[in-house]
Amino acid sequence: MYVVMGANGQTGGAVAQSLLALGQAVRVVLRPGRSGQYWESRGAEAAYADVQDAAALTAAFTGARAVYVLNPPDYAADDMLASARAVAAAYATALQAAGSRVVALSSIGAQHAEGTGNIVTTNILEQTLAPLGASFVRAGNFMTNWLPSLPAMRDGILPSFFSPLERPIPHAAIEDIAATAVRELQRDDSRTIELAAAADYTPGDIAEAFAAALGRPVTPQVIERGQWRQALAGMGLPLATIGTWEKMWEGFNTGHIRFENTPERGRATIEDFAKAAVARTQAQQ
Repeated sequence: MYVVMGANGQTGGAVAQSLLALGQAVRVVLRPGRSGQYWESRGAEAAYADVQDAAALTAAFTGARAVYVLNPPDYAADDMLASARAVAAAYATALQAAGSRVVALSSIGAQHAEGTGNIVTTNILEQTLAPLGASFVRAGNFMTNWLPSLPAMRDGILPSFFSPLERPIPHAAIEDIAATAVRELQRDDSRTIELAAAADYTPGDIAEAFAAALGRPVTPQVIERGQWRQALAGMGLPLATIGTWEKMWEGFNTGHIRFENTPERGRATIEDFAKAAVARTQAQQ
C-alpha cells in the first residue's frame, strides 16, 4: 500500500495515477470535507486528514509501505514558515507512529535555510524529515508556473521575473516529478534527487516554445525590480506573502537558488509542454 498526499493537486494526482496504473494499492489523503468519489472510482482508498492533524495523518499512513508528502506554502497564513513547521512536525509524528517510509517533494534551493523566500518551507520539510531516513525529490522551477502568463503570451509578451533573460533556469515537469517519486517510493533506501527537465531554459526559450505552439511571435520582457510588488499584487497574492516571493526571485536572479549537484534529467521538454498546454486551453474554449 502506498499513501499519497495532495492527490487533488498536480504532483500528488500524477503520483497516485501512476501508482494505480502499475497495479499498486493506493490510499489518497484528502482534506476533510472533500469528496473521494473520483479516486474511489479508480480503485484507490480515500482517507481524510488536515495536514496539521498528526492523529488523523497517523491513521491515514498506517499500513503504508511508503508515503508521498509535500508541504506547499500556505500563502493565507499570517506566518507561512510557522505553518510549514507545523505541517512538517505533524508528518514526522505520523510517519514515526505508522512506521512508514517517506518520499517528499522538495525544491531546487532547499539546501538553504534563508534567502530563498517561500522555498524555505521545503528546507523546513527536509530538516524535519531527514532524521527519519526520508528521500527528497528537489525539483526545478515547475513548467506549469508559466501558464498564468499564457493570456499575455497570446498578446505577444512573456513577462518574466527571471533576469537576465539569457540565464538558463532549471525547470521540471509534473510527469517527470511523478515518475521519479513513484520510483523512489518503491525503493528501500533514502537519498536526495535533484531533478530537472531534459534541458535548462531561458525566458527566451520559453517564449520561443510558446510562440511555436501559438503560431505567433512572443517576446520575453523583464519585470523590473521596482515593479515586482505591484505585479505580484496584481496576480492576487496576499500582501503579507509578497515579500517571500520577492526574496525567491532575488534568490534565483543572484544564483543563490541552484542545485547543489548535477541534477538528474527527466524526459520532458519545454516545446512539448507548450504544445500540450496550448492545445489543452484551445480544447476548453
